[in-house]
This record gives sequence, structure tokens and C-alpha cells, in this order.
Amino acid sequence: MADSQANSTTDHNGSTTRSSINVRSSEDDEHDREHDIDHEESHQGPTRKRQRVRLSCLECRRRKLSCSRELPCDRCIKSGTPARCTYESRPGLVSASVGERASRGPVAGSAAGPVTFGSEVHRSPANPLPARREAESSVLRDHERIRRLELEVAQLRGALAKQGSFDGSTVAASPSILKDSTKEGPLAISQPSFTPHNYEMHEYSNLKGHDFKTKYYGPHNAWSSLHELTGIFHFMRETAEEWLKPLNIQRKDRGKRKEDREKRFTEPDMLLEALLPPKEETDSLVAVYLDQFEQIYRIIHIPTFKAEYESFWDPSKTKNASLTALVLSMIAVSCCMDMQASNKFVGVKSSSIQMAEKIIKACDEWYASQSKKHRKLVHYQIACLLYLAKRVNVIKKKRFWTTAGTMIRDGMTVGLHQDPDRVTADISPYHAEMRRRLWATLVEFDVQASFDQGFPTLMGSIHNDTDAPRNVDDEGFDFHSQELPPSRPASEYTSSSYQHLSRRSLALRIELNKILTGPPVDLDWEQALQYSEMITHEIDQLPSWDLDIEEKSEFTQKPILAHTLLHIQLRQYLIPLCQPYLKLRKLNSKYQMAEFIYYSAARDIVMMHDRLFQKGIRTLYFLREDIMNSAINLCNVTLNQPKDSTNLIMSNAQETLRLVERCIVMKEDRVLRCGNNDPWSYSSMCAACGLLETHMGIKTSEAAKASAAERFISLHYKLLAFQIPPYLNQPPLTSPQTAQDPISRAKSITPFPVDATPSMPMGNTPYQQRDGSSLSMPWLMPSTDSNQLHTPNPEFNFEMLGSDLNDLWGDWGQGEFM
Repeated sequence: MADSQANSTTDHNGSTTRSSINVRSSEDDEHDREHDIDHEESHQGPTRKRQRVRLSCLECRRRKLSCSRELPCDRCIKSGTPARCTYESRPGLVSASVGERASRGPVAGSAAGPVTFGSEVHRSPANPLPARREAESSVLRDHERIRRLELEVAQLRGALAKQGSFDGSTVAASPSILKDSTKEGPLAISQPSFTPHNYEMHEYSNLKGHDFKTKYYGPHNAWSSLHELTGIFHFMRETAEEWLKPLNIQRKDRGKRKEDREKRFTEPDMLLEALLPPKEETDSLVAVYLDQFEQIYRIIHIPTFKAEYESFWDPSKTKNASLTALVLSMIAVSCCMDMQASNKFVGVKSSSIQMAEKIIKACDEWYASQSKKHRKLVHYQIACLLYLAKRVNVIKKKRFWTTAGTMIRDGMTVGLHQDPDRVTADISPYHAEMRRRLWATLVEFDVQASFDQGFPTLMGSIHNDTDAPRNVDDEGFDFHSQELPPSRPASEYTSSSYQHLSRRSLALRIELNKILTGPPVDLDWEQALQYSEMITHEIDQLPSWDLDIEEKSEFTQKPILAHTLLHIQLRQYLIPLCQPYLKLRKLNSKYQMAEFIYYSAARDIVMMHDRLFQKGIRTLYFLREDIMNSAINLCNVTLNQPKDSTNLIMSNAQETLRLVERCIVMKEDRVLRCGNNDPWSYSSMCAACGLLETHMGIKTSEAAKASAAERFISLHYKLLAFQIPPYLNQPPLTSPQTAQDPISRAKSITPFPVDATPSMPMGNTPYQQRDGSSLSMPWLMPSTDSNQLHTPNPEFNFEMLGSDLNDLWGDWGQGEFM
């Protein structure tokens, strides 16, 4: 009984033990299967379905080409990218090529292999064995070494053939590979590059030449494609020597042609020399230009120019035609700024601006006759000076934008948009810095002309790679310098500070130009505020120089000039940004901020110009249209306010009126210097001032109209006092001041104020003084009753002023006034 129980117990325990073993084995198997599934899910996502291994390499799969399934595969070897030949790797499967997969034998778990259970199932490692990994690394190193040797051979061939650029034997990354390298996913593995270590962007190799005699070829230019054809130049050279030379087909004598070209370059131009004023007059006008305009737009290297200018007047030497054109271009820029009260007028144009027009026309013709292929630094300097002269004298105003764009394109053809330190061309440090300065000047011309005329700028579609000009004075380097001096801190003012600092805000200004002049965009108020904050941030980053102390060097430094222009060229964008929201102020009070920003920007611009005007610096308001624009903007935002409002803008209405009148005074000063060759600006400012006075209740509508007309005609009456030759058969106007020839007089280096009062007695003028009639209103009949309105004078003819009322008051596009 006991034995049977024992046997029973033993059987039971045995079966129990076997059952427990089987249960544990089943649980282990289930646990392993669940572990495998979880492990796959963690690497492959939520799906539980196993994916088969892709046998092609990743590179062939990306290019959708057939693969030989070797490491590296045939296609990767032929394409020169063996390092990119990698295969898919997943846990539980071998990461290897098909050849290695075939040499491994049966797969674990198959009928030919040993059967194991539970956790004892053998799994192949996810990574190759150390020995196999070492073999793969050895293969990669061999391919890399072979590839580098091939590149060295190709470079030697290019040197022997004296090819100056990469040819077809030099392997560079294709655009697709470069694009893929920036979009590699998590499966991508960084591999060693097989391109030369000194290889940079292929774009920099497209600039050929030296100094300023350079030529830029685009990457898709036919000449660039020809350079990619290996051995083409060597083949053509040998063909010419063997087959063409025996037929007496001579090659170009480049040395002789260069000698002839240099000889013509040094020859004088008598037509240009005939326009030169006397030396004293020229010295004064050149000094005005160097003293003011070279503080902002760096076109000339002053020490180099001075050395050439000293020998320019040597009677034993011939005057170089290019240097003559350069000096004349400077005179055309500054002749209207250096003027005294004895300046004479013909019609509504001064003798100074007529001289400028003659010079500009002659220099334009000379510049157009020069070869575009063989231009030098001086040619681009003359082009910039002529553009400045046209802006200062308001000549061909509607062509400012197109001319600036043409100069940008001309600069790109010689590669000015690429920094000289990163190109393959041979450029000296002196020419490198002058290239940066001229490109910065051209960029500012284009950006400002685009803003003035409301057209897009070319800079929005150009890859501008040129660095900002260094913050150094001209005395720090010269033509023979081996290296440039380090750039000074922005807090230290130099003659190049404007260009150095202006580059910081260039990207923002170009972006604003795209928004304001590009395709219509829905710019909401929050975005406009963000741009306003960005502009304010750039303004806050500008350094604060000592504006009241002029450092004495070889030329007077004027930090206030650069400081003002840096501020104005940023603040001007606040006005068009906020302008669309002015009329919405009546509908929503949140747009009140737009009025304040708009008003503050216009007021600050006028105040900065007035500060320069008080110091006798007229450079900016001759170059820019801020005076007229700001006067109109101040009147506009004030007229939008209710008459009985007590807000900030209406509370400052008297100050606004004073600023508008200051704008008119500055405009009158320019008219008395140059003449009213832009009558629309002055007439519109007079009319805007009259509207503001009416809105403020200072004058009635009729009185404001009479005041605007009186202001306008009285200015031209002053011009009439300086007319030459005499008009209407009147005797010549003689006085101690007007009898002196303006060309023979001495001029100061810096401009000084002009007395707006006619320099001759009124009794000698064609319009005699009459009782009861204002001297400034000769077109009205005298009145005995102060309460009676004046009647027009039938004897007065507006043609006496050199034009009719329609021309003087401005063509508004709404029909004529008379």
C-alpha cells in the first residue's frame, strides 16, 4: 500500500515536475516571442509584421537602380561613391551584403540546423563580427586611397596643361549629392569625403583674372562648361601648333595689343580738359567732395588720389583722360553745394547746375566709348561719381532706379558680389578692399533708389557674399600693402564707418523692400509691429559717436553725417509700414500706435536733417528726398486728427508746423543754389503747409492759398534778380556782387548759407516798387483799401520767370491751371 502510494506519489510528482518544466518552457517560449515582437516594434513602429530584408544597398535604392549586392557594389564604384555603399541593418538579422549572406550557411532555426527551445534560441548579431568589420574598413581605406591618388593625377594633368580651373577630371560633389547630404535621415551614416581638402563651393572658381580686371562666369555659362571638358585647351593648343601655324595663321599678339591699349589709356582728351575750371576753382570743388561725400560713400582712396592729383596739374605732363573724367565727375557732384550769393541763373537753373549738366553729358559720352572688357578701377569710380552727380543735381530723375540696377549688374560681371578673400582670382589687398567699398556703394545706391521709387531691389535675388568694408581709414593701407590693417571697433569712427555699419541692417532693409514693393501680402498689424521692433533694435545697436567734436586728420571727420544717414535709412521704413493703418484708426483704437510711430519717424527725420543744415552740411538733403517726404507725412498724420482733439499729435501741431516750415526753408536753400529744376517738390510742400494752417485754424482757406502762392512766387522772384543774360530788353543788372564772375572767385572748402534777399536794389529790378503792393507779389495790382482783395496785374507775365505757371507749380496730372 505504501509502495503503491509512493509510486503514485512519485508518478504524480514526476508528472507534476514534467508538467511544471513544460509549463515553464512554454512560458519562456511565449516570453521570448513577446520579447522579440516588442523588440521589433521598438525599432519598426506599431506594426507586428516582420519585414523582409532589402538586398540592394541604400544608395542604389535611393537612385532606383539595380544593385550587384556586393560591398561596395559596382554602381557605387563607378559613380565614385564607394563609401556610400551601405546596407540595411535590423536587429535579429545580419547586416551584410548578399555575398556575405551566401557564405554564412543555413539560417538558424531551419531543418539543417540544431533545434533549440525557449531562451536558448541562437540569434545572429546585429552588427558584423569584428574580423568582418575590420575587413570592411580595410576595403574602404583602400578605395579612399585609390580615389585620392586619382585626384592627384588629375590635378597634375591640369597643372601640366596650365589650366587655371577645375576640369572634368576633378571630381566634385554633384548637386544631387550635396542636396542629399543635407537631407540624410536617421539611416544615413557619415562617410569620409573623396573631394579635395581645399575644395570649397564651386561658385568661387568662376571668377577669373586679377585685381579689377576680373570676369565672373555663372556655373551654367558656356565658358564654365568648356572648362569641365578635360584636355580641351591642351588639344586646341597642339592642333594650332601642328596644323594651323604652318598655314601662316598667326595667333593674336596679346602683348602688342595690351601695349597699344595702355598707350591709348594714358592719352589726353581735349574735350574733357576744355571743361576743367581753373586750378583754384577745381581745388575748392574737389575738396568739398572729399570733405563730405567720402564720409558716406567710399569711392576714392584719398591718399592715392591726392598723389595722382598733384601730378595732374604738372604742365610738363599730359593729363590722363581717365583722371580728367574722374576730377570732372567730382566737380559735377559738388559744384552746386559750393555757392555764394553771386551765383547767376538762366531761367530757373543756376549756372552751377548748367556746368554740371555739361560735365555729366561729356563724361557719359567718354565712359560709353570705353571698352567694357578692359575696364579698370577708375572706370567704376567714374560710374559711381556720375550717378551721384545726377542725384545731387536731379538730372534724369526717373532713371535713377534703372541706372542703379545697371550698375549692380556691371558689378556682378566682374564678381564684386563675391568676397575677394574667398575667390580663386589673384586680387591684391588694396584692390580687395576697394572692391568691397565699391560694391557696398552700389548696393546702397540700388536699395535707396528702390525705396524712393517704390520698385523692387535687385539685391533681393542676389547672393551677396562680399564682406562689409573694414572700419579703417585710408591712411592705414595703400596700393603696395601686403595685408590690410585689422578693422577697428564700431565705436571708433573712421571714414569707412558708415559702410561698415550699414551692412548690419542690409538684410532687414532688403526684406522690408520685398514686403513693401513685392507682390501684395496680407501684412497684419502684429507683423507690422514686429518689423517696427526689428527696425528699432537695429537703431539701438548703432554706436553713439561724439557728434560735436570733429577730429582733425588730413580731412575733417564728420561722424554726424554718417550717424544721421544710418538712422534715417532705417527710420524711413517705419512710415510706409504704418501708413495703411492711419485711416483705420477711426475704426479701431489699437491702430493709434501706428499714428505715433508714423509721426515720430517723420519728425525725427526732419529734426536730423535740420541739425545738419544748421551746421552747414547739405550733403544728405541734396542726395535724398527726405525733406519733401517728411513734410508731406507730417501734414498727412496731423490732418487725420480731429480739430478739437487733445492727443499728442494735435498738441504738437505748432511744432509740426514749425518743422514743415523748416523743410520749406531747406528746400528754398537748394533752389537758390541749383535752381528749381524739381518744381513739383517745392510747390507740393507749399500747398501742404497751407492745408495744415487751415486745419489748425491759423488761416482761412483763401488766406492759406494766397500765402502758398506768395511763398512760391517770391522764391522765383529772387531767382529773377540773378538772371543772365538780361531779359525783356532790360539793361544788364550790375552790382558789386553780380559783376564778379562766379568761376574766377575763390570758394571755401565747406558750403555756407546763402542770403535769400536779392543782392541788388529793388529799384533796378524789372518790377518796380508800387505803393500798397508787396515786393514779393508783383503779379497783383496795388490796393488802397486793406480790406479789399488784390486784383491781378495784367502787365505781369509768368514767362518772365523762364517758364509758365504750369511748369513752375508742377504737373499734377489733373489738367493745367491756366
